[in-house]
Amino acid sequence: ELVAYRPTNEENLSYSFQELMALNPDVCAWITIDNTNIDYPVVQGEDNFEYLDKNALGEDSASGSIFLDYQNSPDFTDFYTILMGHHMQGGKMFGDMDLFMDETFFRENVTGTLYLPDRILQLETAAFISADAYDKYLYRTDWSSEESRRELISYIYDTAVYTRGETLIPDDQIISLSTCASGSTNARMLLICRVTGVSYAEEGSEDNIYEPNN
Repeated sequence: ELVAYRPTNEENLSYSFQELMALNPDVCAWITIDNTNIDYPVVQGEDNFEYLDKNALGEDSASGSIFLDYQNSPDFTDFYTILMGHHMQGGKMFGDMDLFMDETFFRENVTGTLYLPDRILQLETAAFISADAYDKYLYRTDWSSEESRRELISYIYDTAVYTRGETLIPDDQIISLSTCASGSTNARMLLICRVTGVSYAEEGSEDNIYEPNN
């Protein structure tokens, strides 16, 4: 079970998570959304198909993996980062994004955590969107100019089903969770999160870093 590799604390990323990253170099993060079953490692493949039917250990799996868009930076430094996962029954993978369709749940459950090899990002939900798989804004990763960033933010607020918190700004870092929605083949739903804080692994915590046998 992948849950055995889950990072266990805020101060330093646990030995077990380092071990998972050593087992599969495509592992780049771990995403947790509070009060949901979303609690999984994140991988990045050579394209957005590789991990549709493989788990984070690279084994065949109908559930696939939570994966980072292949065009995003694997060190999570982009303005807009897209994470994708299957919409599975029983709240597995990104199935629990259904919960955010309920406005009360959306307003009351707002936090998450993204564990990276060198730092931990605190997440806060900003918007919930129903969209199409071919949306030219929500599935684009290159937002280098401030003008284009403002355009994306305007688009998010124009299309959102619900929004909360302070309005996103071009200086924010946005993490977008995307999954299929029922209704049509191309229907998607996205949970837009902003990064509200960053903490770095404590100095001296290198003792916990997993060193694979040479």
